[in-house]
Amino acid sequence: MASTPSEPYGTVVSASGVEVREYPSTDSRAVGALPSGTKVGLRCKVRAQNIDGNDIWYLLRDQPGWVTARYVDNTGTVKLAGDLG
Repeated sequence: MASTPSEPYGTVVSASGVEVREYPSTDSRAVGALPSGTKVGLRCKVRAQNIDGNDIWYLLRDQPGWVTARYVDNTGTVKLAGDLG
């Protein structure tokens, strides 16, 4: 069983999972997918394409790609990309 990543991390809450995108947009190429219940490290967040009223996208920490916050609940504080300095 995989261990929970250090904070901040997200948990995929969509029953059908979530696609990992090359950029924070559904127009971007899918580079993978995360099944429901997966816990994944989050590096930062940006405001981008609005998905069902949520315009936050998370950059994954341990693999390349972005996921929409619409289908991922975060634990811990995820900094805005410009605040990483």
